[in-house]
Parts: sequence; C-alpha cells; structure tokens
Amino acid sequence: MHVNLTIDQGNSAAKMAIWRGNEPVDVVIESNLTTHAVERFISRNNVSPANARYCSVAGNGEEFLKKLRRMIPNVMRLNSQLPLPLAIDYGTPGTLGTDRIAAAAGALSLHPGCPLFVVDAGTAVTYDYVTASGRFAGGNIAPGMTMRLEALHRFTARLPRLEMPRELPADRFLGTDTSSAMILGAVYGIVGALAYYRTRLPADTITVVTGGWATALAKICDFDVDVQPNLVSAGLNSILNFNLSNPKCCPTD
Repeated sequence: MHVNLTIDQGNSAAKMAIWRGNEPVDVVIESNLTTHAVERFISRNNVSPANARYCSVAGNGEEFLKKLRRMIPNVMRLNSQLPLPLAIDYGTPGTLGTDRIAAAAGALSLHPGCPLFVVDAGTAVTYDYVTASGRFAGGNIAPGMTMRLEALHRFTARLPRLEMPRELPADRFLGTDTSSAMILGAVYGIVGALAYYRTRLPADTITVVTGGWATALAKICDFDVDVQPNLVSAGLNSILNFNLSNPKCCPTD
C-alpha cells in the first residue's frame, strides 16, 4: 500500500500527516514549517512517502515546494484546476481557498452521498455547503473568535484586549461583566451562526466541524456535530488519491 504525506499550511501553524491508504499513521503540528521539519517527521515514522499533497493559505510557498520536490518524487500542490472528487460551483474558483476545498473533500470522503455543512473554526471561520451529489455549492467567511475579541479592542476606545480561554463557558450565555460579555459575545456569535445556517439547509444535512476551536464549540452546541480535527488533511489525502488514479493529473503542478 502506498504511503502519502499531506501538508496543510494554515495561518498560524502547519499540520503534517502520513497516510497508508485512507488511514492516518501519524499527525504533527509545526509552528515553523521547513523541509528539515518534514525530514524529521518522515524519519521518525521510518517511511518513504512516494506522494505528497500541499496546500497553503499563508503564502505561495514556491521555495518550500522546490525543496520538498527534491525529497519526494511526486508532490502535488492543491488548486481548483486539478481533478477533484467534488464539483466546484463557485463564481471565482481560482479564489476559493484550498483549505476550504480540502475540508469539503474530507467531509465528503467521510460522509459520501450526504448533504454536508462544513465548518472550519480557526483564525477565521468558514461555513460551506456540499450537496448530497458532491457539489461545493458555496459558503461564507467570518472572523474567528480571537479575531472578534481583537477587533472589539482595536476599534473601540475602552474595551480591553482579552485572550480567549481554551475552555469555553458552557453554563451561561449572558455576560455579567465586560470581559465575560466580550467572550460570550464572540463564542455565541459563532454558535448562533451555526444554528442559523442549519435552519437554511436540508434537514438531513450533517454538520462537520474542524479547526482549533472545533471541540470546544461542539460542547456548547445543542445539535449533533461531527468533530474532525484532521479534516483538511483527510481531504488532501482524498484528493491526492483521486489524482493518482486519474491519468490526466499533472503531479508537478
């Protein structure tokens, strides 16, 4: 069975994963993505991946890709023009974030044939819908929780700068002082958005949530949420396998 490497470069960190088929062997998060970090990750698993898929929202990463291609024979960089296991119904597919494409593909690989509400709750929050027939129908982008708190501080005269606690308050939804009012406003702004979008989607839609705040948010929601911390990586692996089985794929694109 072939071994794949996926690299998801986000706004604040990169996630690397090694896969055998559809099963993850190891996953690691790197705050500073370098080819040396990739080498260490591969070495500790004593494998030699023949294929890799890379996506980034942090920059073009061309120099990193050049170095990575010296290590791994077949490196694919995700873009909307490559063959994908889902159709993209987006007015400007070239501007659609590759992390959103990968998350949608990951949700589709986990729940084929189901309508999907795919949420990535990180620095920003993306809300995307994939139809039961596997079409990316569109979605929205909003500030994440930390970004909301920072905006309240920066664009007002007296609101303080706060850190979002890792354990979100689930026992109340109204603040009793300025700090709790800001934090709960940020938290339930996102929870409320999740609940609202669900009312506009088909009743059998499955909500799949990933990102740094996924687990904390799921504890607060009063509806079923499928938390998938490695959703983007799973999507990258799914897209990579799809491309490897497609003779039209260009592996060095």
